[in-house]
Amino acid sequence: MESKSLTKIKILSKNFIKSSNDDDNYHPKTYKLSFFDQFALQMHVPTVFFYPLKNSTFTKISIIHERLEQSLSKFITHVYPTSGRFASDGQSINCHDEGVLYIKAKVDSQFCDFLKDARKDIDLALYFCPKFDRNDSNLCTNPIVIVQVTEFACGTGLALYLSTEHAVIDGFTAGKFIYEWSKVSKMGINSDMINCFTFNDFGTIFPALSDNRLSKIVKSPSDDSIKMVARRFVISESAISRLMETIGVVYFRPSRVELVIALVWRALINVSQRKNNGRLRPCLLIFPVNLRGKIDFPSYKNSFGNFAIEVPVKFIPGETRMELKDIVLLLKDVIQKITVYISLAKSSDMCSLASKFHEEIQEWEENEQVDVCMASSLCGFPINKVDFGWGNPCLTSLGLRRCDMFWLYDPECGNGIVVQADLKKDYMEMFGCDEEFFIQSRI
Repeated sequence: MESKSLTKIKILSKNFIKSSNDDDNYHPKTYKLSFFDQFALQMHVPTVFFYPLKNSTFTKISIIHERLEQSLSKFITHVYPTSGRFASDGQSINCHDEGVLYIKAKVDSQFCDFLKDARKDIDLALYFCPKFDRNDSNLCTNPIVIVQVTEFACGTGLALYLSTEHAVIDGFTAGKFIYEWSKVSKMGINSDMINCFTFNDFGTIFPALSDNRLSKIVKSPSDDSIKMVARRFVISESAISRLMETIGVVYFRPSRVELVIALVWRALINVSQRKNNGRLRPCLLIFPVNLRGKIDFPSYKNSFGNFAIEVPVKFIPGETRMELKDIVLLLKDVIQKITVYISLAKSSDMCSLASKFHEEIQEWEENEQVDVCMASSLCGFPINKVDFGWGNPCLTSLGLRRCDMFWLYDPECGNGIVVQADLKKDYMEMFGCDEEFFIQSRI
């Protein structure tokens, strides 16, 4: 991960943005964590947005910072847990408005030069992720949301980094947080008009396990000996249509997302086979299913917090053929059955299902004779319309390259699906050479 277009990033200041409302009784002082929060990995998940800036009054960096800080202060008045800190028992958030960490930074590099390099190497975006000394022994000191705004030389562009604590905030909540905050910034919405999340007391409806055992086990390990890299691929709409035709006449029609996930999953299984002297290995795909909209409770539609189940989809050699149609059918069948079950399940049934899946995933992750990967889709979510008042981002980077992962989202312009693949370096070198995947994608 090297670039002649990048110089060292200089941190200019750090401060905490607090709620614009001084009323101590404006919101509850405690946000109780739920069963689903307890199952989430205790780790910060970042997204970096890159924006070109035109030379105008509205894009002067001093005005940008003022706009972002004021709008964030108004926004977290509504989304009050994001300004809090973990309680000492790890079962709740103390909502005493300690604040969102806001970092100002600068890099003496031209935005257009960086963008040219980053389109070829998306890992360059990691330069804009601040080093955060997470204190796992004392979570009470860790901010739940971190923002860093980095200005490029001569005001030619900026990078906006947002990182959220996954043990409180799932992908849906994080995406909605950044999008709704951008609307407040762009449109100047008053704090009393902000009403984008509902707080459904999930901690009571889906109570966490009293011994807190699981949240200790699922902390994501970091193995610096394994080199992870990322690449962006674009599957065009015409390629998706061709793939639909290649799977032939079947009794189901997969979604665009299901088809692309099956394509990249199959390519990864092929890479594993080549790495293991032609021997197919079992491979587990972890696919998070957002429960909002899947159950008959309208008030849950915009609920804050973790409200998803990680569904394990298992490829077993000899049970499933390697044809794309068969991989699609496997994925579609599992997701469809789970969706139907969830729509009829009681809250206790959903917790039991999540526990069962969690145990299965752990068993696979501990088995060195199998492969494990994850896929997460943000397609249909407006991450490319995060406009704070100076236009949409022209490039987006997701995650920290911690495991074999596929991120799917809509392209910045045009149709199709972008795939950001985070893979082990030796796997990545072979992944882009998978014949069928390479034919359907472009970097």
